[in-house]
Amino acid sequence: MSKLNLKLLGPCLLAIAIDAMGFGLVYPMMSAIFNDPQAGILAANTSPQLRTFYLGLGYGIYPFCMFFGSSLMGELSDGYGRRKILLLCASGLSVSYFLMALGALWPSLWLLLIGRGLSGLMAGCQGIAQAAITDMSTPENKAYNMSIMSLAFSAGVIVGPVIGGVTSDRTIAPAFNYGTPFLLVGSLSAICAIWTAYSYRNTIPASGDSRVDLMLPLRIIYQAATHKEVAFLSVVFFLMQVGYGLYLQTIMLLLETRFHYTSAQLGLFSGLIGLCFAFGLLFVVRFMLRIWSVMDIAKTGLLVAGVCQILSALFPHEIALWCLAMLVGCFDMVAYTTMYTAFSDAVSEERQGWALGVAGSVMAVAWVVTGFLTNLLPTLGEIGLLLVGGFSFLISFMLMHAYGRSRVTAQACTGS
Repeated sequence: MSKLNLKLLGPCLLAIAIDAMGFGLVYPMMSAIFNDPQAGILAANTSPQLRTFYLGLGYGIYPFCMFFGSSLMGELSDGYGRRKILLLCASGLSVSYFLMALGALWPSLWLLLIGRGLSGLMAGCQGIAQAAITDMSTPENKAYNMSIMSLAFSAGVIVGPVIGGVTSDRTIAPAFNYGTPFLLVGSLSAICAIWTAYSYRNTIPASGDSRVDLMLPLRIIYQAATHKEVAFLSVVFFLMQVGYGLYLQTIMLLLETRFHYTSAQLGLFSGLIGLCFAFGLLFVVRFMLRIWSVMDIAKTGLLVAGVCQILSALFPHEIALWCLAMLVGCFDMVAYTTMYTAFSDAVSEERQGWALGVAGSVMAVAWVVTGFLTNLLPTLGEIGLLLVGGFSFLISFMLMHAYGRSRVTAQACTGS
């Protein structure tokens, strides 16, 4: 298979795009919904502190459920086959987005949160789709298929927030409302499920082992703590994810409160970050790998993203925020990609899946923590939270620098 086989790969690529799309779509949407008294999700006289609490809950419930759902769905796909579980996840995502749409239109806070949590449980969709693409790849076309997979992810990251922002803005079209983006992504997820049912077939037989370990994510974290290098990298990655999570959540609030951005403007801003994600993934990382080591690239990404986030807090002018957002998005993706490579390099070949599973679990925990850090907003304000996130990036840079030096020293000792 030297060219793209749309019949086989199509449902998987759409699943990856939807997963990325939903992530980028929801963050500007949640900020707009919970801070708009006209949305009706919360009573008009709800205190700012309570609004902030529910906003943090809306942010945090997704990664909390993803923490368990991602590894659970991965296990089930091994036991029952990729097709069945991919179909389950795509269908579940469709239901979750329709619930969020109903919650936004009803309006009902709890329907919105239940839908948000269900989408986290179904977040294994992307990992299963990636595994399915790997299953059907040959040594000759694997790199090509992986690049197409990256393009699908990048497209979702860029398109999602734009769709979310534009189609929820009533000033653009009277038919648009806060439920419209959720209805669109829910419909796309339903199309993905139908396409999977009719087109996709397993290329590797299911193992038939249907044992499900609900405590697997917690066990993975415990095992990571016993591996010196992976434990150290987990701390670095945790701080990095907290830094970026605080940036993404807080910058939306800052633009909304200080510059009165509509949901469409927030979506376009988030879409620009997604575009810079894609640029960092497809071009910057590849260029830097020609001249620098993975460790040096990771440190550069962490440093630049952290400095730009701090500058966003110190100089919160509209044009500056847009320019700095491009650098934060690009170099966060540079750091993200190379951090995963560092996890891979830290373990032997037979433990690759375990190490990358650790990285995924750490990221989920970090985003749960970030969601609840939103409750510090009344105390620190948007500027304070941006500074906390920026310094979290810088601490991760310093730790990564120390980790790199220790590896060089260890290799020198081994060589001698």
